[in-house]
Amino acid sequence: MESELSISDIDSNHKICSYCGQPFFEELWCKKCDPYKIIEGWTSENPDVDKFIKDTMYSRKYGTWLEWVPFDRFTDIKQIGEGGFSKVYSATWINGKANYIFEYGNWKKLNPKPIKVALKRLNGSHEISIEYLNELKIHWNVYLEENFSLRFYGMTKDPITKEFMMIIELTNKGSLRSFYLNEFDNILWDNKIRILGHLILGLNNLHKLGYFHKNLHSGNILVNYDYGWYNTYISDFGLTGPANKQKFDNKLYGVLPYIAPEVLNGNLYTPSSDIYSFGIIMAELSSGTPPFHDRKYDLDLVGDICNGLRPKFGKGTPEFYKELAYRCMNSNPKQRPKTDELRKILIFWDHSISGEMFGYNGKEVETSIFKETGKEIKNISTLYKKNPDAIYISQSFSFNNLSNPIEVNVNNNEDILNEYEVCSYCNKSIIEELWCNECDPHYIIEGWTSEISDIDKFIKDTMYNARNYNYYFLEWIPFDRFINIEQIEEEGVSKVYSAIWTDGKSEFKLINGSWRKSKAKSMKVILKSLNESQNITECLNKLKFYWNLYKMDDTLKFYGITKKSKTEEIMMVVKFTNAKSLRNSILTNDFKNILWEDKICLLRDVAFILRYLHKLKYFYKDLHNGNILQNDNYSYFKFFELANEQKSEYKIYGILPYIAPEVLNGERHTLSSDIYSFGIIMVELSSGKPPFYNKNFNSSLASGICNGLRPEFGEGTPEIYKKLAYKCMNANSYERPTADELYQIINFWNIILNSGGKILGYIEKEIKLIFDDANNKIPNISTSYEKNSEANYTCQVFMFNNLPKPVNSSIIISYLEETKNKENDHFNNKICTYCNKPFIEKLWCKECDPYCMIEGWTSGNLNVDKFIKDSIYNAGQRLDHKFLEWIPFNRFTNIEKVGEGGFAKVYSATWIDGKSEYEKLNDGSWKKLKPKPIKVALKKLGRSHIISNKYLNELKIYWNFYLNDKSYLTFYGLTKDLGTKEFIIIMDFANEGNLRNNLLCKFINTSWKTKIEWLLHLAIDLKNMHKLGYLHKDLHSGNILRKDFTLYISDFGLSGPANEQKSDNKIYGVLPYIAPEVLNREPYTSSSDIYSFGIIMIELSFGKPPFYNRKHNLNLALAICNGLRPEFGKGTPEIYKKLAYRCTNANPIERPSANELLNIIKFWYNSVNSESMQEEENFGYKGKEIKAIFEMADKKISNIVTSYEKDPDAIYTSRELTFSNLLKPVNSSVISSYLQEDKTNEVSCQDSQLADLDFKR
Repeated sequence: MESELSISDIDSNHKICSYCGQPFFEELWCKKCDPYKIIEGWTSENPDVDKFIKDTMYSRKYGTWLEWVPFDRFTDIKQIGEGGFSKVYSATWINGKANYIFEYGNWKKLNPKPIKVALKRLNGSHEISIEYLNELKIHWNVYLEENFSLRFYGMTKDPITKEFMMIIELTNKGSLRSFYLNEFDNILWDNKIRILGHLILGLNNLHKLGYFHKNLHSGNILVNYDYGWYNTYISDFGLTGPANKQKFDNKLYGVLPYIAPEVLNGNLYTPSSDIYSFGIIMAELSSGTPPFHDRKYDLDLVGDICNGLRPKFGKGTPEFYKELAYRCMNSNPKQRPKTDELRKILIFWDHSISGEMFGYNGKEVETSIFKETGKEIKNISTLYKKNPDAIYISQSFSFNNLSNPIEVNVNNNEDILNEYEVCSYCNKSIIEELWCNECDPHYIIEGWTSEISDIDKFIKDTMYNARNYNYYFLEWIPFDRFINIEQIEEEGVSKVYSAIWTDGKSEFKLINGSWRKSKAKSMKVILKSLNESQNITECLNKLKFYWNLYKMDDTLKFYGITKKSKTEEIMMVVKFTNAKSLRNSILTNDFKNILWEDKICLLRDVAFILRYLHKLKYFYKDLHNGNILQNDNYSYFKFFELANEQKSEYKIYGILPYIAPEVLNGERHTLSSDIYSFGIIMVELSSGKPPFYNKNFNSSLASGICNGLRPEFGEGTPEIYKKLAYKCMNANSYERPTADELYQIINFWNIILNSGGKILGYIEKEIKLIFDDANNKIPNISTSYEKNSEANYTCQVFMFNNLPKPVNSSIIISYLEETKNKENDHFNNKICTYCNKPFIEKLWCKECDPYCMIEGWTSGNLNVDKFIKDSIYNAGQRLDHKFLEWIPFNRFTNIEKVGEGGFAKVYSATWIDGKSEYEKLNDGSWKKLKPKPIKVALKKLGRSHIISNKYLNELKIYWNFYLNDKSYLTFYGLTKDLGTKEFIIIMDFANEGNLRNNLLCKFINTSWKTKIEWLLHLAIDLKNMHKLGYLHKDLHSGNILRKDFTLYISDFGLSGPANEQKSDNKIYGVLPYIAPEVLNREPYTSSSDIYSFGIIMIELSFGKPPFYNRKHNLNLALAICNGLRPEFGKGTPEIYKKLAYRCTNANPIERPSANELLNIIKFWYNSVNSESMQEEENFGYKGKEIKAIFEMADKKISNIVTSYEKDPDAIYTSRELTFSNLLKPVNSSVISSYLQEDKTNEVSCQDSQLADLDFKR
């Protein structure tokens, strides 16, 4: 449950902001400085501390700030630790951290929840020094900027000692020192490495921010255990300061064993000094005992440290670990590693332990070192006798005349490091991280060789470039990593095998800026031997080609390279597939289940690969349906022998029907010859039968092909498909399309047929209809046939002589001629009806029409068409992409009349399709979402069969309102009555009807709280309407609609921009609601709408329409001008009457503005709804007084009689009115008395800083 912000603690007479010194306005707090209302009403009694906390409140960086928390808001306070300069307590913070949500233009505080926190008492801070204050500021800056420090919630003060206390996050494992002393046997090396890794991340971020710790030890490193992970946090930045502001004095602060020797010698503290402390902590974690626990912390120990003494490591500590710790503890600070280098090393170790790293070094770290040493932990004794003078809390030291630190002799195991001192890829020295990070982010370049330098270089190139190609790379795989090897195919001199790759493809994830290897899984693969293995140059060229091909399309997986142990054959390792050839899959069993969209998708895949091959100047030479493989999602080529030149010889290889006629004639195979084969496959896909299945594959068939014979298409094949296939099978190879042209056309068809709701252009819709029609004819195609025994669909060798010169048959010629004649057919001659420019790309005018909705319809009226098309055109420039639609009248059902006005009839209806909704895709195109029927209101515009500019202006005005303000009913579009030809507005359906009917039926059950909420809705709409420069001019309870619990203003039938109002002799509206000056033929103004609003206020109080018992004629108009107003209901509050009478003042200049009206009603609304507003005072009343007034009025509602007899000439629909010689408007004595009283007791409620705000519901 939520509670609204309280400002009850603020003195309402205190009008100056304590932060910026500027005066408050009516809000009673400085909204600019303090949107959460948290700066005022408290003090720490120290102006420097107050300013520090208020600075955080004002800046609210990352939405976070410090709080001042009274000490009595803490319970269960227990001391849990003590340092040299502070004590730490655990406590329960009753209210917990303040959290807020933004609602209705204001911030609301969520209900508080108690939390457990730590309180750090700053000893001696009752007169807090700049040093302590700097500590607070540094701690706050660090908390804001990095994720590895404890949460800093705020400040409090001990009421007895007056010492300040920091409120920080409480950890569940205490300090690192207490943690390892209690649980050392359970802390394995993987946990230690992760603890250190987390610690170095925090230290690295601290140094990046320009700070250093200066007092880092295991007592101020805190440990949290969450979800199976140990997280460490650095605390107590007690001696920290910006590195460029370090001041030197003779005093040292800290825990002696952790202080770097150069600092003991009086040198300045640097980030490298923190690294020394980190090395001491590394040694401490390995041994399980505090450093130098058996020594007195005195000058002798200091001298020994400067002479190279370092803490002991635990039994079985890895040499790698020792070496790194010694580097950190080097006496020369310049030779210590930086935090970023330490971060990389610890991440590498962590990944190695987790089995997420492979390559030589990772495996060595994992198997040779860490797995063995984990067993040693329980053999390490953590029992120790502490010297009573070994003090592990921060102290003040002062030393003089110490000897200069000397370097420590580090005992390393450098065997592994020395093996790879130089990167085998870039030949640069490998840094201490154990790998070349620049070349080898996945740690895979080292530790293997194919024994062929060119192949090594090729594979390492793919590894190095992996970051540029979606992290794909090849691997060198030793042949012994394959089992269950079986030959499955032979292609000439090449053999193909299936096998199980025991390790599987290496997969990585990028986590915290470093790569982690996922757990290995065995997988089935294909091994393809390369017959060029003995010619390394040719072999390498083929490997590079396949790599480029598979890199281009990740559905074709090329994993790596291996070498057969006995024969030394180079073999490609590729994805295993159970895919069947096109001939053995859909053309054999499933033809009638394959729709045209599936066929086009299959052809698109084949054309895509063919285009890539041709781009590289390779051709296939043997393209047929037997070597196109098909799986559930993709089509691709079987392994094939590539050629980039055709040797001239009499022998021809292939399957006869697919061989191009020029090749049968002895000419060389070219790129265009592949296109011919593609055309044959297109025919085959249409018929479901192999080409020339009923013929002998001999010289007679070859002659027939050269004479123009082509296979038959299936029944119902689309003509545009036939044309493309015949172009591919053209006897003139120079006139065939290129692979790129082929792909562009087929991909275009595929996008249309497999769009999944994506927006289709005008021409695209026609193409989709063509293929949809062809789908209906697939069941009629007979796929049974009797194959000629000599029709052989395996690759053969042919030799033909004296074949005729290739020509086209008359059928092919007719199709080709038709295609030429229609190169500029009606698809190309389309003109955009909006901008009158030709369509681009034969699609539609994307510039004007992002949703492709401008074409293909008309309302029958050019002006209406332009209005709707304007909205469609402008939708692309709006963030909300709103537009109007033209909807045929037959898309509505369940049409029922629900109301009638003076100039329109209203119906409810079900819109079958519902509002068109779209989703923008990554490629910038639009996808139409699935339609859903919705209930709408249809407003028929009477006599609009020849629509006038007045009606059109109504549409445009309503549309502008809807675009600029979400609080108006949705305007969906337009339609037209098929019988009367009258235009109809399609808008949101208001399920509760109009306000007049609601009062008639539900008045007794409508509380004043609800009435005020309704008036607030109307005031917001009116204020925003007037701000946009429009007037309503016909506001009454019949055109105020209710949907669910909200009221909406509708029917802007006589509205117009305020600066374009023209006065004429005609008045339109409902007489009781028309302002007296308008009855007197004065121009309509925004103040005239306010008069109507006042009449509605009276109607809300009474439950009956105004002047229901009088004829709505000249006499009533005269009476209104003479000050007559409707009656109020019994018990109507006086403050309500005053506001209504101000609105209905005969003098329009003295009526309140919509903005002032909104401010008053909003104050009423907040007063009756919010407990936190009870003490707030505005407009002469406190919130609690307003609430009491309306609660009292509620008790009298039941006494109001709502039944009435209406005069037959009391007309509540809009109509034309004409009056002459009316009296000049005046107020009645009753109104005058109310207005005079209001002036006497006036409390200024004129424009405040709220005046320019847009209030939204």
